[in-house]
Amino acid sequence: LLSATVELFLKRPATAQDMVKKVLAYATQSTDHPDLRDRGYIYWRLLSTDPEGAKKIVLASKPTIEDDTASVDPALLEEMIANLSCLASVYHKRPTQFVDRKKVAVDLADDYEEAEEPEQGA
Repeated sequence: LLSATVELFLKRPATAQDMVKKVLAYATQSTDHPDLRDRGYIYWRLLSTDPEGAKKIVLASKPTIEDDTASVDPALLEEMIANLSCLASVYHKRPTQFVDRKKVAVDLADDYEEAEEPEQGA
């Protein structure tokens, strides 16, 4: 509702001026929802400082969002979902394609061996 009201105001300022003031006041002062309040403040600041810039930003054409999950190999997709909190899902690659676990294992073993060596002269 907030975005639609701001868009209407930018397209027809004379007819929506009172409405946008009320909606922005509600969004910034009367709501407990932080996302709505933040968006209200952003719109308010944008409209008060640069109305033409606001028009360019708010009324800009938005890209079409496409579902490309069918184009990804199902096995890779499963592995990316399993590693969702890792870089594998960002890179769209298996972790083995960009992480060399052998080197990590060797480095960890060396660190462990150094910690196990007794100090001389003790």
